[in-house]
Amino acid sequence: MKLAFSTNAFTSGKYNLIQAINKIADAGYGGVEILADHPLLWPFSITQKEIKEIKDVLRKRNIAVSDINAFTCSRYWLEKDWSKKVPKGGGPPGQKFGPCFCDYEEEYRQRRIEYTKKVIDLAVKLGVKDISTCSGYQPLRGTREIAWKNMVGAIKEVIPYARKNGVRLNIEYEPALLVGSANEALKICQEINSSNFGLNFDIGHSFVCNEDVPAEIKKLKKYIQTVHIEDIGFDDRGRPVHYHLIPGQGKMPLKKIFQAFNEIGYNGWYTIELYTYFKNPIFAAKESIRYFKKN
Repeated sequence: MKLAFSTNAFTSGKYNLIQAINKIADAGYGGVEILADHPLLWPFSITQKEIKEIKDVLRKRNIAVSDINAFTCSRYWLEKDWSKKVPKGGGPPGQKFGPCFCDYEEEYRQRRIEYTKKVIDLAVKLGVKDISTCSGYQPLRGTREIAWKNMVGAIKEVIPYARKNGVRLNIEYEPALLVGSANEALKICQEINSSNFGLNFDIGHSFVCNEDVPAEIKKLKKYIQTVHIEDIGFDDRGRPVHYHLIPGQGKMPLKKIFQAFNEIGYNGWYTIELYTYFKNPIFAAKESIRYFKKN
């Protein structure tokens, strides 16, 4: 099993990217997912020197990049000209994810497109095959149908650039987003219909959707390129709570889930994603890998 840990757990401001990679390597992981957003890395401002430093630490620590996490581009909201555009009261444009593919305003969709292309450039420089992304929330303006059409159109603008550079763009479905279920993930993959577009399958998101996770893995096997791992617990009414837990500390049928991945012949990275432990990411990384060593 190829285990990686996501740097989005190291976003408290206490660590820089190099320190995060070192801590993940110290914990015993063979892979690391690099967050391409504030405060660790911003693809528009990264320098060649910083690229070299990243490649050097990866080589010295003998750790690979499982994928680049381009789920959020919230750094846009910190820019002077954009800070006043952050929506208040929820809903796109963007919310915490930054500008998104499905936003009503073309200006926002173009920002997400240019950001994703910059991340593709970064992937090429680092020798990384896969990038994860999301649809974003359905905008407060317009209909769901308009949002879906806008999303498909925006993604199709990115795919030729991904193909040209030998990079895959993998969408991750999440409850409450426009692409928020296995069926919607299957639909977008079929509509884009490209070998450079697939899925980053997050097992916890499927569980929170009340899906049969092993069954959805088998249904989506053609498109799954990368995987996010966490555990999920229940509230006092027996409902799954969308809060990422260290594997083994929730109620998910993890053994059955990993058996399903084995049955479909998945041999890619399993990236543990615990941004919820930003106050103590080293503890989360160590406890997570301990679970897999025991099981």
